[in-house]
Amino acid sequence: MNESRNPFLVSADRLPKLPQWLRNSFPKYKFDKLIKDMPLNGMTTVCEEAKCPNRGECISRGIVTVMILGSECTRACTFCAVERNTPLPVDPLEPQKMLDMVNYMKAKYVVITAPTRDDLFDGGASQFRKTVEHIRLYRPDVKLELLIPDFQNQHYAFDEIISAEPEMICFDIQTVKALYKWVRPGFSYDKALELFSYFNTEIKAKKLNIGLKSGVMLGLGERPEEIIELMKELYSHGVRYITLGQYLKPAEMPLPVIEYIEEDIYQYYQKRGQELGLWIQASPLTRSSYMADHLHESAL
Repeated sequence: MNESRNPFLVSADRLPKLPQWLRNSFPKYKFDKLIKDMPLNGMTTVCEEAKCPNRGECISRGIVTVMILGSECTRACTFCAVERNTPLPVDPLEPQKMLDMVNYMKAKYVVITAPTRDDLFDGGASQFRKTVEHIRLYRPDVKLELLIPDFQNQHYAFDEIISAEPEMICFDIQTVKALYKWVRPGFSYDKALELFSYFNTEIKAKKLNIGLKSGVMLGLGERPEEIIELMKELYSHGVRYITLGQYLKPAEMPLPVIEYIEEDIYQYYQKRGQELGLWIQASPLTRSSYMADHLHESAL
């Protein structure tokens, strides 16, 4: 791919239409009904913010991905529907609010995430730690996954995340190296690998049982050999869990879908990933947190 030319400058009439088969059959009204009774107390779910197509299915299984640190992001990624705005101050009551939600759902596995908060000195990493510690105090039976922003690769922020000792740390690398500067401006593919390398080194040094996970969007014009190379690089930097799913363009976002990937391609990637030693969740509607509990349990 010629990296000097933006591959996403494609006229609208040449872009593919959303295929009929790319639908989640679980009705969304289940999500709307159940979320209405949940004690959010001003918190939000990434299910709502990111307009996830699986929100009806996941909440029917008692799974929801909760956002701490508000719902306003300080970045402007080209693919994400999370609101860009001036963030509110950190809520000191968030750890208890998270615990209330965990208890309400009778959850066994919870994914905690946050918008990027470049306005905070540690990117909000200490709030992740406090939230995990509070849940552990009252619900030690619950397994926790942290889906983190990049924290501008600040090691002291990473150390806060490690000290929380969640079952899983996930950072979504999102796409292959050749497409990175258009998909994630302001960050880089190499920095993402450095992030995983630091976590892997520190986790091993401390002899902790924490898994490393990453998510990848497909349908952005990537080539199969680039995805295989990406999986190899993630493995070499300590990642053992990967999700692969179709990128679906939010209405207000500029990044277009270049291609809708057929099911057999996901099966091919899953097989190749398993050959490398990876645990893979791959399907058109897979998102970072989709079947997160199943992916963790299957490895165990």
